[in-house]
Amino acid sequence: MWQNLRRQVQHELSTGVDLTRWVGWIGLAVAVGIVYFVAARLSLALLTKPEGVAVFWPAAGVSAGVLIALGSRARWPVVVGTMAATIAANLFGDRNLWSAVLFALCNAGEAVLAAWLIEHYFGLDFRLDKLRNVLGLAAAAIIGTAVSGIGGAVAYKLFHSTTTSMLTTWQHWFASDGLGIITVAPLLIELASAWRDRPSPSELAEGALAVAALALVSGLGIFLHSELLATVGPVAVLFAPLLWLAARCRPVFAAAAAFIVSLSIVWTTTFGIGYFGNPALSVAERVMAAQVSILLVTVSASVLAALFAEIREKRRLAEAALLASETQRYLIETQRLAALGRLVAGVAHEINTPVGISLTVASTLAHRSANFADQIVSGPVRRSLLAEFSDSCRDAANQLVANLQRAGELVQSFKQVTADRSHADRRTFDLKLATEQIVASVLPGLPKSRASLALEIPSDITLDSYPGAYGQVLTNLIFNAVTHGFTDGPGGHMLIKARRFGMEQVEIIFSDDGSGIPEEVQRQVFDPFFTTRRAQGRTGLGLYIVHNLVTQQLGGRITLVSALGKGTTIYMTLPVLAPGLAEPTNTAGRLNT
Repeated sequence: MWQNLRRQVQHELSTGVDLTRWVGWIGLAVAVGIVYFVAARLSLALLTKPEGVAVFWPAAGVSAGVLIALGSRARWPVVVGTMAATIAANLFGDRNLWSAVLFALCNAGEAVLAAWLIEHYFGLDFRLDKLRNVLGLAAAAIIGTAVSGIGGAVAYKLFHSTTTSMLTTWQHWFASDGLGIITVAPLLIELASAWRDRPSPSELAEGALAVAALALVSGLGIFLHSELLATVGPVAVLFAPLLWLAARCRPVFAAAAAFIVSLSIVWTTTFGIGYFGNPALSVAERVMAAQVSILLVTVSASVLAALFAEIREKRRLAEAALLASETQRYLIETQRLAALGRLVAGVAHEINTPVGISLTVASTLAHRSANFADQIVSGPVRRSLLAEFSDSCRDAANQLVANLQRAGELVQSFKQVTADRSHADRRTFDLKLATEQIVASVLPGLPKSRASLALEIPSDITLDSYPGAYGQVLTNLIFNAVTHGFTDGPGGHMLIKARRFGMEQVEIIFSDDGSGIPEEVQRQVFDPFFTTRRAQGRTGLGLYIVHNLVTQQLGGRITLVSALGKGTTIYMTLPVLAPGLAEPTNTAGRLNT
């Protein structure tokens, strides 16, 4: 090991020292060493007398938990910190130097072995949100401590005068270190996970309240002297807050609760408080009862938390699949509507021809009618010429009316399809999850791959509304920003933010850093007639559809702020509880001719 460390140091010096990396390496080693030393000294101070048996060894969970949470890059800092702390803690406890060194090697080795098993079979991003992960951590703890216990028993036998057999010493090492990993490592692993994906303030408050309730119940239960009340009673009472934690909060809160309960059991066992400190029982019985209780509480908390986390994840995936399906269906409808829009534009173009003919014929007819009186033309010739002009005007007018009729029907169909989409299924959905799924479905189809989109949405916002309509709003805004040139700036970035606006409303902000919209255009961007014009700053029909969806279907408000060269920001205020939608009315009709 020291040779490998020396080679690594030489390699770093020969290739150039990365000071930042070394500072972090040394800082982690010192931090692990300090925490491990404190945990080890407390464990040594809380040994049951006179046999000196530790109920559990939380220091083992410190080194294994840090190494599993941070991965193989933290291996050497954890090894160095663990060994230094173990040697120091044992020497302060008047232990033999050589036994302290062997204990240090065994403690560091069991952490490395347990972490290697987890990384090899479960990967780097290890979390206790699945039952198989909980069982995997338990198996890694058993294997790591079983192997290290052999070395610890040999070292204790060689350098300490004792009548205790090596098998008994190994059993004590295996039980205390194994419980230490199973109890402490989950807390450190889940704390690292929660740091990467931080819980919302509401979840944090609820979890802290549940942990405090469980700690209070645990503290009261351990003072009961009756064996029945001290064993069955607390377990029954602990089940309610434990189930609360597992069902509604992340596994980190269940791990914290189990750790607190374990500490209370160790404390009462050591100082003779309550059932676990009953002097009428032998030390072996008290230690066994305490260890079994710690194991039951910890495993129960971890298993329940993992099972409920799996249920929440399956529900999230099901909602994501449903939302992705709705978004995909909306994209197909959007393509159909775009085709209809192009057809309407083509029909409008065709109207120009008969209109031009009508105007030309009318002008010619008026001019010639004024000169007929000065011409010597027989009556029948005049009537024939007038009939010809009249027929041309009538034909052109009929063609114009037909084209207008067709355009009107297409426009009404477009409006009807848009209105019918409002009646999607209403349900409660997570705003952050819904937005992530919508963005994931839309981004691959953007015509400008360089455009990027970032999200800043809290994870504690839920809406009782219409996720289909919300998906249509975001899809229109994203496509509108990209296809109509609002992301033509140097960055091409879009941002979606959300925040609570009081207790009953949520504000959603969509912004881009594009070219912006002229001030004289901003007052008309939601106008369906203006948006079809091809002018600078045009928005297409996207913002008209968005305005209808937000105001009529989601029951909210929408405003727009923009400046040339500085991008565009759209503010939407949506109610947490959307109003009920009226049944659609058939507004399609034919033009009067």
